[in-house]
Amino acid sequence: MSRAAETLSKIPLATFSIIAICCLVYIYQFLFDPNLQQFTMCPRLVIYLNEYYRFITSSLFHGSMMHIGMNMMSTMAIGSSLEKQVGSFTMGFTILWGILLTST
Repeated sequence: MSRAAETLSKIPLATFSIIAICCLVYIYQFLFDPNLQQFTMCPRLVIYLNEYYRFITSSLFHGSMMHIGMNMMSTMAIGSSLEKQVGSFTMGFTILWGILLTST
């Protein structure tokens, strides 16, 4: 088993899931170059046009390769050790709660 495969196999489920989702969103962002104004947080659009998806998408889109790289490395380091202590369900709930709280 390679060193990368061994490292990836040690990442707990919730942490691995959020890393995978963010990387897939970044690949979509890189390949299709969507207008980011359709996905970023704009309270006016959430309140008046009921665009509630912006709570989630604003947390998943990243500005550059360095931005997502640093975020995913820190998520892997901190999230893995935290998830091993509190469990996958609690970590998943914490991630979702954090997305909602930091979007506003």
